[in-house]
Amino acid sequence: MRNCFIWLLLSFTLLISCTDDSKAYLVGEEFINLDSRLVVIDTLTLLTATIQLDSVVTTGSNRILLGALQDQKFGNLKSQSYFTLVPQDFFIDEKAIYDSIALILRYDKYYYGDTLQAQTYRVHEITDKFEPKDKDETQFYNTSTLDYNNEMLGELSFKAYPYKKDSINITLKPSFGENLFYNFQKKKVKTVDDLEKIFKGITVVPNGNDNTVLGFRLSGVKSSALRLYYTLDDGRNSGNDRYTDFDIREHFTNITSDKTATLLNSITDGEYILPSSKTNNEMYIQAGTNLNMRLEIPHVRDLTSLESENGGTVINATLKMFPVRNSHNENISAIDSLIVLVIDNKNRFVKPLYGLNGSPVYATLHSYDTELNFDYYYSADITAFINETQTSPYLTKYSLLFQLRDSNKKVDKVLIYDSASGKDFKMKIELTYLVY
Repeated sequence: MRNCFIWLLLSFTLLISCTDDSKAYLVGEEFINLDSRLVVIDTLTLLTATIQLDSVVTTGSNRILLGALQDQKFGNLKSQSYFTLVPQDFFIDEKAIYDSIALILRYDKYYYGDTLQAQTYRVHEITDKFEPKDKDETQFYNTSTLDYNNEMLGELSFKAYPYKKDSINITLKPSFGENLFYNFQKKKVKTVDDLEKIFKGITVVPNGNDNTVLGFRLSGVKSSALRLYYTLDDGRNSGNDRYTDFDIREHFTNITSDKTATLLNSITDGEYILPSSKTNNEMYIQAGTNLNMRLEIPHVRDLTSLESENGGTVINATLKMFPVRNSHNENISAIDSLIVLVIDNKNRFVKPLYGLNGSPVYATLHSYDTELNFDYYYSADITAFINETQTSPYLTKYSLLFQLRDSNKKVDKVLIYDSASGKDFKMKIELTYLVY
């Protein structure tokens, strides 16, 4: 009897592992009275599209994100940062002599694009009060802006070495530094409120024709800062070098993308759904600009046609999708997972997607060995979503949204093939259905 049970268990395991399309298998004939079949399907209709949600909160992103990217598919991107600064110390000795002032931006090792190309940053003084222009808002978004003085405080052209060097140093106008120095030294500025009356903050504007985006440290022991240099005769050594650092207190990033010359140009707002049939059977996902992939599975309820009079259930549903391998995805191995959310028919967020075990679902990256090299695909267990859609009358118009992690502090991007792409790269759901 024990051997018979083991034989039955092994047989059932082998049947589940079969993946031939639309094949049915008899199981448990000696175990239960009813006949049961495992039906394996990978031909469900999938409606895929690219959408662009309205905005991403960039307040509190913990990264200064600067630069530009040129891309014929995604559009030309530009990332500009705004921040306020407060001094570590409001005191400057009356005998001190002003020297210079500079903005020090310390690399945090994040980059996207071509670091071999030279790029240019320009620093301007903010003229607006540092608060959202919409009085109903309490946070800044990737679409937020503030007014600033057209006259530059400083400019630097450089080649980036995010893994070899510590920082870049942008020397600013002497008159700007002298004004701050004088107000501190004469004790006209004693508090943050006093400082805000004469200095609202700065913005760093990248050259729009550059092709690299860099990340700089916002906090920590060696964070980016505005540094005011001066000398002071301490009675022993004249001309001792001193400085006062201004730390970044508030910060946000404005990220714009010109998609005029791309297939994405028709996207008008967050409700617009651009089918993949109109974008060469590819879906666009990009951090920063909030481009996301939308997946609708319209005929899930039709699975009931497979059922017997006694019903059936989905045992497993795995979504498998392939990234487009080209110059647009040069960092694909670094994008190890995608967030999966549930949205409604107007692309509004409903909830994160959770698995049967209650944990959040991610589309995770896997590599596999082809005859020529390694390739990649993403997979996500969407069994819970399929089951819930089958049983709930409220989820029939819900879809899945796929987006990149840390969308408020990166500009990574990936293209995904849809279900109408070539045989080797077509998106599909591998579904195992138990009819009993």
